[in-house]
Amino acid sequence: MVKTAYHWKFVTVFISSLLMVLSSFSAAFARMVTQITPTLTISEEYSDNYLKTAANKQEEYITSYGLGFTIGFLEKTSEIYLAYNPVYKDYKNLDARDGLLHNASLDGKFTPTQFTDINTHLAYTSNTDNNAGESWQNIASVFGNTRISKNTTLDYFESYSRNFGEQERTGAFREHDTNRTSAGITHQFGENDRMGAKFLYSFDKSDTADADEHKKYNPSVFATYWLTPLNGLDSNLAYENTDFDTSSNDTRTYSGHLRYLRKFSKHFDGYLKYRHSHSERDTGDHDIYHPSIGFDWQVTKDSGISLGIGAMFHEWENANKDSTEPFLDMDAYKIFNFSRRGSLAITGSSGYSEAGGSSDSIANTTSTSPGTSLPGTEAASLGFRTYYQAGAQLNYQLLKQLSSNVFSSYRLNDYQETGVDRKDNRLTMGGGLSWLPLRWLQFKLTYTYTDFDTDAAAQRGDYTENRAFLSINFIPEQPVRMDFMPSRQSLETEVFQ
Repeated sequence: MVKTAYHWKFVTVFISSLLMVLSSFSAAFARMVTQITPTLTISEEYSDNYLKTAANKQEEYITSYGLGFTIGFLEKTSEIYLAYNPVYKDYKNLDARDGLLHNASLDGKFTPTQFTDINTHLAYTSNTDNNAGESWQNIASVFGNTRISKNTTLDYFESYSRNFGEQERTGAFREHDTNRTSAGITHQFGENDRMGAKFLYSFDKSDTADADEHKKYNPSVFATYWLTPLNGLDSNLAYENTDFDTSSNDTRTYSGHLRYLRKFSKHFDGYLKYRHSHSERDTGDHDIYHPSIGFDWQVTKDSGISLGIGAMFHEWENANKDSTEPFLDMDAYKIFNFSRRGSLAITGSSGYSEAGGSSDSIANTTSTSPGTSLPGTEAASLGFRTYYQAGAQLNYQLLKQLSSNVFSSYRLNDYQETGVDRKDNRLTMGGGLSWLPLRWLQFKLTYTYTDFDTDAAAQRGDYTENRAFLSINFIPEQPVRMDFMPSRQSLETEVFQ
C-alpha cells in the first residue's frame, strides 16, 4: 500500500511538472511543429517459465490493454517529447497481479548555444513482470558536451535511478538508488593527437542493508600522440577507490596501459599493448600483468572493431593461487548494410575489473555510450571479475509491409575471488515479424529463448524460458519522435535485455 501510494504520488508530481513546463513555454510552442497522437495496443504474452525457476515451472498467459498518447514539440534549437502509456495487465493464473501499470517519459534535445548540445531524459515505469510481482523505476539523466575552444571539448553526464528490480548477485528483487556522474575534458592538438582527463563518481544505495552497496571514485588521464604519420603511442592512467557501506572490502586500484600503434591505412591500425593494475585491500593485494597484440578498425567515430589477444598474469597476496590465463580484448560495434533490404548489427566487449569496477579503469579503455551498463556492475561484493559479451541482430525486409529480425546474445561473468569462484552464463536467441497492412495498423510477433546457467546454486538458480509475444497496434498517424539513429546502446538493450 505504501509503495502504491508512492507510485501515484510520483505520477501526479511527474504529470504536474510536465504541465508546468509546457505551460511556461506556451509562447515558444506557438512557433513549433506540434503533434498529439493517441495509440491503442492489445497484446498477448506467453511464458513457459514465468517465475524463472529450475523446477516447478509456472506457465503464464498475460493479456494487456494499453491506451496512451505521445506529444512532440519541434523547434530549430530544441525538441521536446512527452509520452504516457498506461497498460492494464490481466494474468490467467496469477490473478493477484492484475492491475493498471504506468509508463511516462519526457525527453529533450537542446542546443542553447552554437557550441553546446544537451540531451535529457526523465521517465517512470512500473511493471509486474518478474518473480516478486512488482517492479518500478524512476530515471533522470542529462548528457551534454560543450566546445570551450576550437580544439577543446567538455563532456558531462549525470544519471540517477531509483528502482525496485532484479539483483545481479542473487536474482532477488531489491529497492535501491544508483547514480553515475562523470565529467571529462579532451584537447585535440593534432589531426589524431589528443589528451584529456575524466572523473567518475557513482554509488549504489539500497533501501535496506545490502552487501553490494558502495561508493566509487575514478579519476583518469589519457593521451594519444603520433610520432610519425605511421607510428604512434596511446596511454592511460587511472585510480579507482571503491568504498563499501556494509563491509570492510574497500578496494583501491591503480591501473594504466601503454600502446604502440602502427597505421596500415586511414581506418586500420595494428597495436602492441601492455596493461598493468595493482589493487590494495584488506584481504591482500592483487597485481595483473597483461601484454597483448591486436588491431583497431575504426570506420566512424561511433563504430568499429577492436580485437586483441594476450595473456593475464595474476599475483595474489591471499588464498587465491597465482595464475596465467589467455584473454581476448574485444570492443566491437558495427552495422553492415549488405543490401537495400537487409542489415546486420553486431556488438561485443570484454574486460576485467575489481569489485564491480567501471569500464574506464582496468577494463577496456575504449569509450562506451553514456549510461551503457556492463554485466556484473551491481554485484560489487563478488569482487574481481572478467566478462565477455557479444550480440548480433539481423534485420530483413521480406515484403513491402513485412519485415523480420533474428537476434542472439551471449554474456559471461567470471568472478574469481576466493570463496566466490562463480561463473554466470546467459544465452538469448529469438526473432520476430512486423506486419504493417495499413498505415494505422501494425502486428508484431516475437519469440525469445533464454538459458541462464550459474555455478552459484546457493545464491540463485539456473533456468530456461521460452517466451512469445503478439501485439496489435492502432496508430492514427505516425507520431513525432526524436530523430532515431541506430546506436550501440539501443542495440545492446534489445539483444541483451
